Amino acid sequence: MAVDFDKLGKRISYLRNRRGISQEELGDKLHMTREYISMIETNKRALSLTVLVDIANILEISADDLLVDSLEHPASTADSEVHRLLLDCNPLEEEILTRTLKELKEILYGLGV
Repeated sequence: MAVDFDKLGKRISYLRNRRGISQEELGDKLHMTREYISMIETNKRALSLTVLVDIANILEISADDLLVDSLEHPASTADSEVHRLLLDCNPLEEEILTRTLKELKEILYGLGV
């Protein structure tokens, strides 16, 4: 299976916007132009593995989370409902939900589930 650059670009755009980073700011951090970032996000230009890793680091997300749409057997939980919910949280909400899930898991374990 090839990389789905269309979905990858959309995911980069979504996560960049969630972080409040403009295309120009991302381009500056990558030493690239805003136009190049736009071409990546709109699937007019494929990005290299090095650029993919740099973008993942800037967006503070794993590369497999960016590539989940192209992976036949993703090892990550990037496409799970819980992960999508956490991606849409601010840091405080993420901390509260994570703590709650850990406590719930312990309760379920105690019940033998």
